[in-house]
Amino acid sequence: MQATENTTDTLTLEMIAELWPIAAYFVILLGMLVVMMVLSYYLGPKTKSRAKNTPYESGIISVNDNKTRFGNHFFLYAIFFVIFDLETIFLFAWVIAFDEVGVAGFIEACIFITILLVALVYLKQIGALSLKHRHQPLRARKPS
Repeated sequence: MQATENTTDTLTLEMIAELWPIAAYFVILLGMLVVMMVLSYYLGPKTKSRAKNTPYESGIISVNDNKTRFGNHFFLYAIFFVIFDLETIFLFAWVIAFDEVGVAGFIEACIFITILLVALVYLKQIGALSLKHRHQPLRARKPS
């Protein structure tokens, strides 16, 4: 009975020894976040003007009520970029561990790349990568 308690205590201490750097990282990260937020609050500009609450118009004051509607293709390009960018990170990890994964890892990477290419072909076929959509002015509502 005494041996199992010592084994459990030893395992717990080993787990704490392995996990404390991660916990310390998050505590330091949280501390830095709080310090930066407090510093920006006290050191940031305190000007109060009418222009401060208006949307930024590239330095040009708008002369009329211009409401341009932007299509979702900008959003789609951003999402596609993030998806394919993250997948290249997975491929870099595979390249780093190339010696350890061997032929099985190579086959898995080929399957992964094939899935990426199929997704890219699919996006091209449905027209998600074409810029056929342009900005459209906001339509005025019909009076009821």
